[in-house]
Amino acid sequence: MEGRQWEQRLEVMRDTMIYFRNSPSILFWEAGNTVITVEHMQQMLALRKQWDPDGGRAIGARGNDNVAANTAITPLAEFFGIMIGQDPRTDALEGPAAMFRGYSAERRDRAPLIETEDYREEAARRFWDDDSPPYFGFKKGPNDTWQLTSESFALGSIKRYWGYWQNRISNPAPAHSKWSGYASIYFSDSDADGRQNSSEVCRVSGKVDAVRLPKEIYFAHRVMQNEQPDVHILGHWSYPTGPDAKKTVKTVYVVANTQTVELLVNGKSAGVNSQPVNGYAFAFPNVEFAPGSLKAVGRNEGKPVAQEELTTAGPPARIKLTPIAGPRGLQADGEDVALIDVEVVDAKGQRCPTDDARVDFALSGPGVWRGGYNSGKVDSTNNLYLNTEDGINRVSVRSTLSPGMITVSASRPGLQSAQIKIVAKPVKIVDGLAEK
Repeated sequence: MEGRQWEQRLEVMRDTMIYFRNSPSILFWEAGNTVITVEHMQQMLALRKQWDPDGGRAIGARGNDNVAANTAITPLAEFFGIMIGQDPRTDALEGPAAMFRGYSAERRDRAPLIETEDYREEAARRFWDDDSPPYFGFKKGPNDTWQLTSESFALGSIKRYWGYWQNRISNPAPAHSKWSGYASIYFSDSDADGRQNSSEVCRVSGKVDAVRLPKEIYFAHRVMQNEQPDVHILGHWSYPTGPDAKKTVKTVYVVANTQTVELLVNGKSAGVNSQPVNGYAFAFPNVEFAPGSLKAVGRNEGKPVAQEELTTAGPPARIKLTPIAGPRGLQADGEDVALIDVEVVDAKGQRCPTDDARVDFALSGPGVWRGGYNSGKVDSTNNLYLNTEDGINRVSVRSTLSPGMITVSASRPGLQSAQIKIVAKPVKIVDGLAEK
């Protein structure tokens, strides 16, 4: 990359540093998705020193298979980005300068090594597992790279994180003392370079989906990175029943950071597990579904320290709407947005986790409907209708410059409809700008 193309990258990096340098969420600056030249690295380093001299952040670039190019910037870069997971070929390197895709012991000892693409695989939120309607697993299309459900996606991520954790820099064994950091390639699904082209409208590598609703992988990472005892049962406990339904017998996975986990079905123990797979995944095979409750209890030193309980939902009965606004409420400044969670719940108000059907919306008042999306449907944005996914979805309404009451209603034949009201609060406009 040379000339104006490189100059544009410098300008973008400069503007990004200025804009985000006071954000506590920015940990490092990445100068390139792959290795860059010595001259380019010097220019990027100069930007960091000029525009973020006191932020405590490093600047570097990702590595690739070009040993000479990577070695050349080793004395300059303030961190080294790696994209190899826990590839065993790093363990076979001989000598400190020997390199595999940007990794070497020499680099490890000079500056932080950061795994910059923790888990590249993709899976949509709506596919619970192989036993859950309406999809009963994910059927791979001809242009899909991966065939994962929300459950297997979370389990794969646990395996990758455990590999990182065993090889973190604080490990006293030199052969397994490597990584200083572990970064998600995507925290949320987005319209990026996805590889599920037969099935998805987004890249679905995120811990949350494109409207920020959490996937099972989100809860898995919550448990793994929690300093306090924590437990999460992967999935739900509302499988099909009735004379025509197939009996559901499956492995139930509990993600926990405790020493042991006990699983109970309707109060009866289904076993105690003290040997998790990949550090956190406690497996309970051949659990037969029975309507009622599924409870996981995590114990340390024999004492209960964390638990989670799932209960079986009844048939869909009504729609539930929950508004989400900023701390000051919805501001009538023409750009603020209110989010609205739309759920299908049973008669007791519990979400129906396998509900997947159309909901129709209506809007009145000083708001602009922005809608939501369905991850597997083209042109699902901005419509006044949307399917639930796993019993929930999320839509949005943008304010205008007029304050007042915004009314949103949601309906589906056979269900009790719902309506909410959101107040768009007046905002003082000075010289065309909203006063904050």
